[in-house]
Amino acid sequence: MQSRSYIFLLIVLGLAALSGWIFSREQVKYGLDVQGGVRFTYEMDLSSLTQDQRQSLDLVRANTIRIMNSRVSSALGVVEGTVQPKGLDQIIVELPGETDIAKARGVLSTTASIEFYWAKTVATRTAGFRKYTGGEIGTYNGSPGIYFSLRANAEKLIEPGAPEYLEMIRSWGEPILQGGDLKRASAQQVGGGYQPYMEFTAEGARKLKSWSQRVLNRGEHLAAVLDNVVISIAPVKDGVVLSDNAIIDGTFDTGYVKTLVDLLNAGALPVTLKEIQSEKVDPTIGKQALSMIYQAGMWAFGFTIAFLLIYYVFPGFVAMLALALYALFTITALKLIGATFSLAAIAGFILSVGMAVDANILVFERLKEELRGGKTLAAAIELGFKRALPAIVDSNACTILTSLVLMILGAGPVKGFATTLIIGVAISLFTAVTITRSLLKFFVGSGLGANEKWYGLSRQWFGEKLEAEADRRQLPIVQKRNVFFLISGLVILPGLIAVGMGGIKRNVEFLGGYEVSVRMGDRQETTAQLVANLEKAGISGGNVKLAGEGSNRLAYITVGEVKGTDDVEAAKIKIAEAAGFTAGDVAGGQNVGPTIQQEMVRNAILGVIISSILIVLYLAIRFGFALGGFPVGLRFSFAVIMALLHDVLLVVGLAAIFGFALGWEISGLFVTAMLTVIGFSTHDSIVIFDRIRENLRRHIPGEDIGTLINRSVTQSIARSINTSGVVIVSLILLIAIGSATPDLKFFNTVMLCGIVAGTYSSIWNAAPILYVLDRWFAKSRGEHATLLGITAQELKAQRILSQTARPAGQASEPTEDTGYGQVRRRKAKPTGEQEIED
Repeated sequence: MQSRSYIFLLIVLGLAALSGWIFSREQVKYGLDVQGGVRFTYEMDLSSLTQDQRQSLDLVRANTIRIMNSRVSSALGVVEGTVQPKGLDQIIVELPGETDIAKARGVLSTTASIEFYWAKTVATRTAGFRKYTGGEIGTYNGSPGIYFSLRANAEKLIEPGAPEYLEMIRSWGEPILQGGDLKRASAQQVGGGYQPYMEFTAEGARKLKSWSQRVLNRGEHLAAVLDNVVISIAPVKDGVVLSDNAIIDGTFDTGYVKTLVDLLNAGALPVTLKEIQSEKVDPTIGKQALSMIYQAGMWAFGFTIAFLLIYYVFPGFVAMLALALYALFTITALKLIGATFSLAAIAGFILSVGMAVDANILVFERLKEELRGGKTLAAAIELGFKRALPAIVDSNACTILTSLVLMILGAGPVKGFATTLIIGVAISLFTAVTITRSLLKFFVGSGLGANEKWYGLSRQWFGEKLEAEADRRQLPIVQKRNVFFLISGLVILPGLIAVGMGGIKRNVEFLGGYEVSVRMGDRQETTAQLVANLEKAGISGGNVKLAGEGSNRLAYITVGEVKGTDDVEAAKIKIAEAAGFTAGDVAGGQNVGPTIQQEMVRNAILGVIISSILIVLYLAIRFGFALGGFPVGLRFSFAVIMALLHDVLLVVGLAAIFGFALGWEISGLFVTAMLTVIGFSTHDSIVIFDRIRENLRRHIPGEDIGTLINRSVTQSIARSINTSGVVIVSLILLIAIGSATPDLKFFNTVMLCGIVAGTYSSIWNAAPILYVLDRWFAKSRGEHATLLGITAQELKAQRILSQTARPAGQASEPTEDTGYGQVRRRKAKPTGEQEIED
């Protein structure tokens, strides 16, 4: 046995060395909220596709992503940019480090399908009677564009983008050449500058030659059109027959020529893209936020280690080793899969450390209980891990289920948080259970941890004394249930009143419109004053949040609609100026169209519903497997969901109160926090229900269900307090020193309030609800349908089966089964105590 411990220790050391090597080689990929940059969300215009293209939509999207990736790397020069699909018809582009959002928008949204037209309605030297004249070079949206005028009214310019401009291009008929006829583009030096040089395919050369022969020596205009803007127009020189190449004539900025050439070589987009969301993040804000959250993380990790060492002593030391390995394995795994470390993802990792400790706490508390019950140290370790395992697996499974919902429905920081949490929880099961167990057994077997005084048996600061006396004296949870229900109602009521009064503030993701972040500098305006400025400027319905300190203070202004402009960047500047700032004060911002807004609302509702259904089904199966089948398992699920309803209502009400007091807004991160709270709150309820499940298997005759539930809660209260306490302290530190933005501070605050509420509801609501439900079954169907009645029936059936299977004359011997969630004692049971298998 000892040799197996040595072998496992060597395996762990090997994994640690491998992880350390990978960790040192792989670079961390930070999110836009850390390093700054630009994010766009595009929607494919399916109406622009042919019937054949619609049938092969996946191929169209794949080609679009390939072209967009090429534009990101070549035309924009962004090294770590990402282009990824979302849903069936959306594409998300992230450009870390990019500061010019207008340039990025122009490069990404253009179809880059250049077309050459015979400008047959533009006057020439041989056809001066035609409708349009001119060809004056100007700029349009920061790029070259040719302006025209009517021959009948030379003073009236026809500008790119105007309806008459598009009508003029349509009057030229079908293009001579299209994007597919282009073979290659390059930049050719002409004098002191560069011009785009085009090489055409054989088919393109044939079409161009045929046209130029038709109009030979007539001075007809050949116009190059890109995204419905004429970028060049020039007459064909006499005697010249064009064929396999052409130069776009004009005076162009060198950077523009390079970008145009890169775009044309990357290829034309097979579908028109509509921008439905855009965001720009100032890198200065991200660096400050990263420093703050790292500092909070270090303090949280330090507190966790100190708690483990002080409260659990030697097992705490072993848990510290396992926790260090957990951090190494998790970060290495996230690096390997290319996960993005956004601020939310880093916060998720810090929280996952607290959740990893939860498993150790459950085990160590059970270990101490077994030691106090007279078990040897080796037996106590074995039983501690075995009896804590069902609660650990079930609670982590619920957290993973809610995180999977987030990962599927979310995007950006939400998806990053969910990914981090899923990987963290999965690895914590390995480190907190397998590694901690093996290390403890190794140290005990080696004689290094064989002294029971090193296991903190005397430390009973958080309810362990109640646990020790639970068989004789229990907390009156069931008897005072109406008081606890009343307390819950009174706590929830103010928040619901705030919701009814309009306290819920929606951020730009749920509202649609614009959010602009501006530097406050030394200005001291309050949120009310800034909102008043917006109202005076004719912008109603705005909301303002403040964050930061001193010269780093920022104001986040959310506005649903800006009249008078369709230009996104112009709208942001208009909002800033309306609030009393200048264009130079704008640090960043985002724009969300109605598609994203509707999607966010829909996904938020779906997320809560789907998570609740998954938890109900999982718990019904798990608890039903232990006792009475799926219908009985649904009773436990129902009690958990009712407790979750308490937590959700409380958090929503607090969101409304915070909205009134601080202007905080619900966002994607708020929904993320809500679903995480659902998973964590379920964790606490499972710890108690697992003890009820165990006590039902080994109940004492004469003990009614109310006493059994009281005893189970009393035996579990220290575990609930300790597991929640570690995460609560981590969240307090994140709120106090680790939240640089209002959304992140709100996210952590919601998590904190939700976990506190979940701890309360799991102890004082969930268990009494299970009791009330059991009494309802007793009155409506009889005592045989209660939990105790079902337990007695299964115990009887098991005894009959056991007697039938045992050969005549063979005595039964108590055994200790190693099955999951099933424990049977070797020692004689106390008088009257009964036990059944699950």
